[in-house]
Amino acid sequence: MATVLVIDDSESVRAELTSVLEASGLFSRVLVASDGIAGLRLLLQESMDVVICDLELPGLDGEKLLLAQRARPEAEDTPFFFVTADRDPDRMARLLRAGAADTILKPFHPAELIARVETHLRLRRLRAELREKNAILEKLSTTDPVTGLRSRRYVRDVLALEVLRAARYRAPLAVVMADLDHFKRINDGHGHLAGDAVLEATAGVVLERLRLTDVAGRYGGEEIILVLPQTDLDGAVALAEQLRIAVATNACRFGAAQLRVTLSLGVAEFVAGDDGDRLIEAADAALYEAKGAGRNCVMAAQRRAGVDTPVGKSRPVPRAGRKR
Repeated sequence: MATVLVIDDSESVRAELTSVLEASGLFSRVLVASDGIAGLRLLLQESMDVVICDLELPGLDGEKLLLAQRARPEAEDTPFFFVTADRDPDRMARLLRAGAADTILKPFHPAELIARVETHLRLRRLRAELREKNAILEKLSTTDPVTGLRSRRYVRDVLALEVLRAARYRAPLAVVMADLDHFKRINDGHGHLAGDAVLEATAGVVLERLRLTDVAGRYGGEEIILVLPQTDLDGAVALAEQLRIAVATNACRFGAAQLRVTLSLGVAEFVAGDDGDRLIEAADAALYEAKGAGRNCVMAAQRRAGVDTPVGKSRPVPRAGRKR
């Protein structure tokens, strides 16, 4: 149930409005204030679903109250009604443009008042439902439903921004491409649900070891991409090695089976002239070499500015590298 605030300096009007609103069944609480200052205090203390206000008030008039309410982001969609004897059409138009839900002339008819209030309450609920559904759609569009990692599109958008930041401020930036070794064997031997369980468990291991500024995404079927701002090559390599060890020692329980996988990882650091695609390509090339080197290892791309691909072979990473 909702809460409504009535602000009016007339005791008889407050009593009438309170009676009508309580009888409507729309509200669990009807709060009252006799002047603008008391009304503002209640607005700041309580979360209101509807405000019904006189225009002329001692201390602070109704128009100033409306503007104060609309200036608060958390209250900007609260229906704010004026019940007034003022019949100036220009003033009424100004109030509506300022965000008033409606203006109702005194003396008011209870049925008309409740109908107008009920309509705006319903619209407010619909807007809240729409925001909630939009938030769900936004999450679905930016998050992989199986792993909980970010979507490929989201990661690429973030990487594009981080590349611009790295170029502008000469800040370190690294990308890690990781692939679950022989993942097809799990799908073929235990089914796709088992494969999903392994992906989810692996993603959990990865996320536990990232900073708030790092971004992890599902790049392909069993490929994971990491965008690591403010991280140089050595730091990214150290993290990649930590992830390799953690995944290799983590068993995923699926039914009666204990499923284990390993990771191959390729690491590349931003160099001058890079864009997001070029940086991903460098990390992907290092990943390819990690797979060629026998899997379950980390390879770091050796690069220099102006060269699109790793220079020579990526260097293998010693086991158990240093921490970031």
